[in-house]
Amino acid sequence: MLIVCIDDSQRTVNVLLIGESGVGKSTWINAFANYCLYDSLDVAVKDGGIFPIPFNFTMTDPQTKRQITVSSDDRLLASTKITKAGESITQNPSEYVFRHAHTAIKLIDTPGLLDTNDVGKPTHDTDKEHVNNILKVLSAYQEIHAIFVLMKANVTRLSHAFQYTLTEIFKRLDKKACNNVIFIFTNATSSNFKPDETQPILQRFLEDQNLPIALPPEKPTIYCFESDTMKYIAKCKNGIPHDEDDEENAQKSWRKSVKSTKELLGYICSLEPHSLAVMMSINKATNMVSMVSKLLLDTIMCIFKDVDEMEDKKNAAEYMRENIRKDPEKFANDELKSLLHVTETTLVHEKLGYTNVVCESGHCSKVEKGQIIYPQVCCKQCTRSEYMMYFCSSITWGGSCSKCGCNKSQHGWKTTETKVITVSVYRPDDAVINSIVDGNEALKHIEEGLSQFESQVKKCKAEAQEMIEICAKLNAFAHENASFRESTDDELLKCLENKRQTYAMSTDTRREANDLEKIKSTYLQELSKAENLHYSVEEVPKLIEQLYKLKMKGHEIMMAIEENEKSRLMIIEKSKKTKRDIIIEGFSAIASCLR
Repeated sequence: MLIVCIDDSQRTVNVLLIGESGVGKSTWINAFANYCLYDSLDVAVKDGGIFPIPFNFTMTDPQTKRQITVSSDDRLLASTKITKAGESITQNPSEYVFRHAHTAIKLIDTPGLLDTNDVGKPTHDTDKEHVNNILKVLSAYQEIHAIFVLMKANVTRLSHAFQYTLTEIFKRLDKKACNNVIFIFTNATSSNFKPDETQPILQRFLEDQNLPIALPPEKPTIYCFESDTMKYIAKCKNGIPHDEDDEENAQKSWRKSVKSTKELLGYICSLEPHSLAVMMSINKATNMVSMVSKLLLDTIMCIFKDVDEMEDKKNAAEYMRENIRKDPEKFANDELKSLLHVTETTLVHEKLGYTNVVCESGHCSKVEKGQIIYPQVCCKQCTRSEYMMYFCSSITWGGSCSKCGCNKSQHGWKTTETKVITVSVYRPDDAVINSIVDGNEALKHIEEGLSQFESQVKKCKAEAQEMIEICAKLNAFAHENASFRESTDDELLKCLENKRQTYAMSTDTRREANDLEKIKSTYLQELSKAENLHYSVEEVPKLIEQLYKLKMKGHEIMMAIEENEKSRLMIIEKSKKTKRDIIIEGFSAIASCLR
């Protein structure tokens, strides 16, 4: 993915590269730097090339016929850890800025999608973390000129990797961004620098998903590159002999790739910039629903529990009222006092001052006071998982937890400890209750108590309904504006089903499971209503603010969002720390394209 931002002080071309693991994003950055810096391959070889991202590769020594490891930094290595095929070299977003005069080209290298840690797993947990972190980095930008999707030029079938990579990208782009999408085909020598094999596959995918992205000859949205010239330069740098065929092939790839670079940047500069506001609003809406889902369902379950208890109290009050009317002498003050006491179940989040990795699977959870809690702490005071869960020492490279055995996707970061407590909403005055001497006075207070119950039940139900409606509207906005959406992308429904299954495991919590079925039905009805309306970008923050202002649970929601905002800023800061500025004096290959 390539993103171009323009500001008033200088012309800036910001490039975000996205593709599946092994497509060659990091190598493309190295090649791009050399195409920009050197007038010819001969000059690049003489100077030893430039490698913003050092790399190693194995080859057969043409003289000894033995396997050797070649490094781009002028070293022949006896042994080294070589990246496995398809394994992403880049684990964190990194920035590489190429500057020349008043022009800056910023390349943002990102972890590859379809990570090898996810192979054979339907959840793609690592990829989802990568995508979320990429979007957090993108939130620092205002507008884009182009969106580059890297893929290999010799794709001949619509593989699972191909589909997954593209759908993960497009479901996070708004529809208007389709006009700025450009495809970069790598390994172009395999197809003689022609997209003939892959373009029909790509066209079919776009048509199947109703994505209005024009391909050649309608629009010049495909460009072919070959980055193996970087290996050629590294071989020359290490004094490894080559024959005339090697040099001829490298020269041909260099010339065609430089030509593609010029044409590509010329086309980018002809595009109107696309605002990231809608894309970020989609991300904000879906993130909000994702973050709020667990809190929302816990909150609603608290409300349902209180509603059920108040309904029981209401029935008990009516029963007491009838008994007092029949036999006033049996009236008891202590029973009335207990009956009229109105309580509220709430979740209290106490800050820990550190981060725990907690298992949230049904196997490791339990139900307490009608609420699901997660007592299994798999890594206490974890200092290695703040960026990605895989960095936690308790999570194995296979994606499971060494402490509890559950999958990584069932774990979450916790900076707070959640407790279920009961607080008083209304407590009748002891002196007043003790002063009641006959049934008529008791009846009067029961009537007042019933009014309190009715009022509290009404407030609880109204707030629960408002939460559901807001989440439905946020999801409807994302569904309407995203280029690509799947029904399985609804985090609230996924969270709801996970909780329902946990409650359904015990006969003691079947009522809670049934309550969640009611919530699901209500949510789907509200989602259906919301999808018939239209919501603008400006309405997303208003809906979020509406959640914050909820009288009973708004503060809890706001605290959860503040924690996520800290995470977003942390990812952006990490990206800045990896930035490398590279001054290019020549810039001969592209300077004319950017004037």
